[in-house]
Amino acid sequence: MSRLNHVDPATAQGEAKKLFDQVQRQLGGVPNFMQILGNSPPALAAFLGLNGNLSRGSLDPKTRERIALSTAEANGCEYCVSAHAALGEQAGLSSSEIAAARRGASEDLKARAALEFAQTVLERRGDVSTAELRAVREAGFDDAQIVEILSHVALNVLTNFLGKVGQIDIDFPRVALLTKTAA
Repeated sequence: MSRLNHVDPATAQGEAKKLFDQVQRQLGGVPNFMQILGNSPPALAAFLGLNGNLSRGSLDPKTRERIALSTAEANGCEYCVSAHAALGEQAGLSSSEIAAARRGASEDLKARAALEFAQTVLERRGDVSTAELRAVREAGFDDAQIVEILSHVALNVLTNFLGKVGQIDIDFPRVALLTKTAA
């Protein structure tokens, strides 16, 4: 059972109701983590805004989902691994690519470079070397895409931490973490 209260979309009021209605129209439902974000309508609006704006960026959906999967696995968030395994499949990732992304790998060389950079950013909290930045550029990413990679890491850290703090009930097909972390 989640450790943070869910805001029921059916009884939500004010800004939370407006935001839930928007999510309902887009997704056909309101995932549990958004119900928990609904405790703070500004936090939910911020998530929806950043997520929506990044979806219009230059990174393709498969790369975005690979980053989400690798970040969720690295942070030990089973909710987010489960959610992004389902979303990754919808984006066209094969089960082998989903498994590889969870390990920060990919058969696609450009995607692998994005994941390696994202993992370095995450592990070192942004303290990357000039050589690591050059490597992601040489793989074909321009500065706009590098900023988007950073933004996807940051967005996913937010949802990973929410998932772990809240111990959110998983409302996607459950995918176990590769290695269990202490709860």
